[in-house]
Amino acid sequence: MSPKHNLIAPHVQKRTKKSGVIYYYYKMPDGSLESLGMNRKDAIEAAAILTTALRPSGDLVSKILAASSAKSNARNPLFAQVLEDYIVNSLNTEKDDGKLSKATYRLKVMVVNEYVSNLGHLSIQQITAFDLANHLKNRTGNTQAKHIAVLNRVFKYAISGCGYININPVSQLVAKEPGKRKRKRHTLEGLETVKTACPEWLQRAIDIALYSLQRRGDLVNLNIDHHIDKDNKTIRILQEKTRNYANPVFIEISAGDALWKAIDSSITSSIPCPYLVHFRPVRIKASDRQAKAHPFAVLPDYLTKSFKKYRDLSGAYEHLPSNQRPTFHSIRALGIMLYFKAGFSIDYIMLLAGHADEKTTQRYIEGHEKQRAVKVFAGLDLSKVKTSDIDWLDTSILSEIASLLTDFEE
Repeated sequence: MSPKHNLIAPHVQKRTKKSGVIYYYYKMPDGSLESLGMNRKDAIEAAAILTTALRPSGDLVSKILAASSAKSNARNPLFAQVLEDYIVNSLNTEKDDGKLSKATYRLKVMVVNEYVSNLGHLSIQQITAFDLANHLKNRTGNTQAKHIAVLNRVFKYAISGCGYININPVSQLVAKEPGKRKRKRHTLEGLETVKTACPEWLQRAIDIALYSLQRRGDLVNLNIDHHIDKDNKTIRILQEKTRNYANPVFIEISAGDALWKAIDSSITSSIPCPYLVHFRPVRIKASDRQAKAHPFAVLPDYLTKSFKKYRDLSGAYEHLPSNQRPTFHSIRALGIMLYFKAGFSIDYIMLLAGHADEKTTQRYIEGHEKQRAVKVFAGLDLSKVKTSDIDWLDTSILSEIASLLTDFEE
């Protein structure tokens, strides 16, 4: 059997980059490859024209080669090539240096590859503010702001890292004003109604989230043997979102009665699993088994989807459209408000929620820099909170708390 050639038409080759993006190239008479872009149909049509034009004729061949050389000027490469170089030379380096978490890295690469697909056929010097604005025009204000931040880094790389352009077209973009939030927040009564419809494992997860104020990703990673001190009733957490910060948030939570009740119920459950949030599935898919640290552990997305399922079954928020009903993520905002209403200080709430600043982060040097866990007490007692007083739209709420609540918008 003859070897398989990656040809789709005479003299045309298809190449798949590491990013997964496909490019088409024309094999010139001298053996070099000239880019035909990413559109298959256009590449085949261009190849047919070139094949006819590039018949042996010294003058004509010279002209075409010269034109091709000018088109592929190293000073003005395709935007797709710049983006691919940005991933390799910038994002990969940041990931390797620990400045980007794996999740953030994957998200940024996915966004950059979107630009490759939609704008990659243009040369870097062709890209204008209009092209970028047109690409983002149908996104929400919040989404536009995130894309503008990524694009700004890309074009700064193209300017200072490569010298391809002198002016950053992103500097002319302004994100739309964020729209009015659609997702409503939890009421304590609503969350309690949801809990009545949930299986035990999810009830425990809800309570642990409410009283500890920890993020979904941190909750599912809590290992009973490594993070829980049963004798002292404490939880030690190096919060995942802050791992790459100059001062990561590392806290030791002393559990109050309500929080420890949920934790102890999980520890003493009949299901053998080292993870605090766990359940025994009826069956386990091979893909889930590979993704999980333990067969009975819970993946973040599964936690979110399970909450949504039982939230809707409970009827707690059936008066709201589906896209306005509060999620598992929204439990943290409710917890913050409850702690605030119970009289806990702003610094206390910020630290427990993972929003400590440098002044409240305790560190020390011992051969090399290490971090000491900051101790905090998760002592919310709902019997001392007048939940009827909670008004999410209360303009008298302290600005620090309002900022925290906004941070938890989805």
